[in-house]
Amino acid sequence: MSESFTLVHPVRFADCDPAGIVYFPRFLEMVNDLTEDWFGEGLGTPFNEFHLVQGHGVPLVNTKVDFLKACHLGERLSLQLGIERLGHSSLVLAVRGHVGGEERLKLRHKVAVVSLERRRAIAIPEELRERMERFLIPAVKPTPDPAAHDGKVPHNAFRSRHLTRFAHCDPAGVVFYPRFFQLFSDVLEDWFQTGIDCPFGGEFMMARNLRIPSLSITAEFLHACHMGEYLDFDLWVTRMGRSSLDLALAARVAGQQRLRAAWTVCIIDFATFKSTPIPEDLLPRIRAFLKSG
Repeated sequence: MSESFTLVHPVRFADCDPAGIVYFPRFLEMVNDLTEDWFGEGLGTPFNEFHLVQGHGVPLVNTKVDFLKACHLGERLSLQLGIERLGHSSLVLAVRGHVGGEERLKLRHKVAVVSLERRRAIAIPEELRERMERFLIPAVKPTPDPAAHDGKVPHNAFRSRHLTRFAHCDPAGVVFYPRFFQLFSDVLEDWFQTGIDCPFGGEFMMARNLRIPSLSITAEFLHACHMGEYLDFDLWVTRMGRSSLDLALAARVAGQQRLRAAWTVCIIDFATFKSTPIPEDLLPRIRAFLKSG
């Protein structure tokens, strides 16, 4: 009989942003908490044993997250995990988030099992595989790996450089993947500040009383990133809607592309919490970063 693993996360003050809702990178941290608890309680292999004793890791290969409805301070978010596909050295996790029975987010997470010493994928240990099989979702149709974009950066992309710091890294010695989503947010804020000359704090959020929540994000992680490296992020626009934008991001270290993402955001009026047209004066500024063709 198939099982699922559930973690209930109370939405705390520290989870929320100036829009009054859960800051979207926090959802990725919550999903990592869910995965870590699943390893310990569901699979009988605590993360400290898996990483520090056995010398294995489970880095993220790609993910697709759909944010269906905002989550607010004081709510209790129930996260449920099952396995969509179990491969030789990788597995696809399906995660659903609900508040009071209402679906708030869904996530497809592909992770690989690797040797931390060799930094290469390995076969999932047989005993662990047997435990994982209990969580296979019955009769589910496997979904294809999501693709963010082709990685070709247009000449008019916005560039932002970020140092990979001690605080970004985890006990496996690489950047903890939710930190990348924080960096995506930092790059977006940089773009507003210096790319389209509409600073988040003073103008966009305060004077205009606007916010820009995430609707969905897809990310592919091509190579690990390490402390001390400089990540050169490029951001460009692939679609402009009435109130929404499709953004593309790519990050390189010394010319080598390490990750890429496709991100859909929507501008809302904070007074009504409903979508509102992109301000007329921002349209030409945003259009300057639109990829042609």
